[in-house]
Amino acid sequence: MKALVRETRAVTDPLDPQRLPRAAAARVEYVVQRLARALTRSTEAVVARHGVSVPGYRLLLLLSDQVPRSNAELARLAFVTAQATHLVLSDLVGRGLVERGDHPGNRRIRLLRLSPAGADVLAACLADVVAVEEQLLAGLPAAEREVLLPVLTHAAGVLSGGFFGDADAERAAAALRRQP
Repeated sequence: MKALVRETRAVTDPLDPQRLPRAAAARVEYVVQRLARALTRSTEAVVARHGVSVPGYRLLLLLSDQVPRSNAELARLAFVTAQATHLVLSDLVGRGLVERGDHPGNRRIRLLRLSPAGADVLAACLADVVAVEEQLLAGLPAAEREVLLPVLTHAAGVLSGGFFGDADAERAAAALRRQP
């Protein structure tokens, strides 16, 4: 019985990198997905303390340059549908964190920008998110720290279909997701 309990505990213990199947541990896709999940979980804990969700935080972050953006543009930048973005933005607008304004050339499009209150919430979130990122980078030599973001940015750019302007690639991916 003790052997069974020991084996069960080993299976349910936090992920031990030494126990990962080699095929998974050797794949960039798996490791990046693992990192993305860990970062999202950490970000979720951080931004919740400031009263926003991860999608809300990311939209505030995307509006941080004070360039007014449409709902559709924000959806593409946030990797979600326009409908999902609309729901989150409606909450942010209702709470006074984001402001809507008119588009100068198209009266059917509303542009969104960060409000002063939204900038304050974002600044508070960013202070804590930066601390998480510092924890992530702790122990890496300075040279590796300097190249990590450019390497990840390059990798994202190489596979940038869909949300970053490759409408054909996104349509093909959406068709595959609809297949049973």
